[in-house]
Amino acid sequence: HGQQRSFQRANPDCKYMSPAQKKRAKQYSLEDVQKILDYCEKNQIGLMTWYSEYYPEQLKNIYNPPVLFFYRGNPAFLKNENMLTIVGTRHPSEYSLYAAKRLCSELAAESFTLVSGFALGLDTAAHEAALEQSKPTIAVLGCGIDQNYPKGSRMMKEKIAETGLILTEYFPGMPPRGSHFPIRNRILAGLGEAVLVTEAKENSGCLITANYACEQGKPVFCIPPSDIYNQRYTGQIKLIREGAVPVFGKEDLQSILLKQKNEQYFMSSSELEELPEVEFSEEELPPSRSDVPVMTKELTQEALTEKEKQIIDILFKNKKTVNMLCIETGMQFSEIVRHLIELEMLGWIEGNSSDFYRLTPEAQEKYTA
Repeated sequence: HGQQRSFQRANPDCKYMSPAQKKRAKQYSLEDVQKILDYCEKNQIGLMTWYSEYYPEQLKNIYNPPVLFFYRGNPAFLKNENMLTIVGTRHPSEYSLYAAKRLCSELAAESFTLVSGFALGLDTAAHEAALEQSKPTIAVLGCGIDQNYPKGSRMMKEKIAETGLILTEYFPGMPPRGSHFPIRNRILAGLGEAVLVTEAKENSGCLITANYACEQGKPVFCIPPSDIYNQRYTGQIKLIREGAVPVFGKEDLQSILLKQKNEQYFMSSSELEELPEVEFSEEELPPSRSDVPVMTKELTQEALTEKEKQIIDILFKNKKTVNMLCIETGMQFSEIVRHLIELEMLGWIEGNSSDFYRLTPEAQEKYTA
């Protein structure tokens, strides 16, 4: 009931929604909303809205901030100081795994709250380091909070929920999809005071998180590669060339972040109130399941920008990766990612595990018509 009251308080006038989103929201029934609330209460899943006490202030000024979070654990950890986002490949070298585990363990012992994406490899290493130090860690998922992903990770997820926090903007029952993770990365970058890249190739998704951090005015750190000629470290080398700080120990992060403490990265709530209305993308909707309500959304071209229409024209002909779209449209990587996030949220496109994007069946039908 507390969650229901919070949900109702969060939507008195929908001031943070665009007119098109308000129109779509009116299509959903209160019965559908109640089914979601009942499911979350039954499965001990918390809900956090923009107006909730623990909604992170630092997320309110990022691109496309989430309106709703589902969580397990203690949301008070979102108010911790010294939050650091850790990102890295799912298939790390022995050197990167050793360096990341040792560095994360030292940072957790120094009261850094480690934030990561709960993927296999270096994300898991960051979470494990915090748990071994009996410190809280925050896992931001790219799927519904009730999904067993990665497979066999339920025990670790329970440990994180007991001592830290698991967070996602995706509805219960939503499976992981390749396109979810670039969308999720804006939250990873938004939560941390800085981003630490532990290992990344040139086209790694970790670079998306690093790019978001740069756009938000946050420092990016990198563990130096063990071999400058090894292709698995090309992402780190690229970041260091562009100004990322190489890390040789916890002192490198501590000294720089300490200097930034007196700077204000984000506007306060009072300053934010003076801004014009913020336009949000539509929330991801729950899948078709007997115990989770299904919501449908209507595709309308009126809300699309010219660049988004250009992307749809290209994807109608054939599926494309982000890099392919950059070449064909002439847009920058970060700009393409923003448009793909928006189109994904609106239901026009979908991604797969091979990082290809294509139109959804509904969009194909709409385009043909």
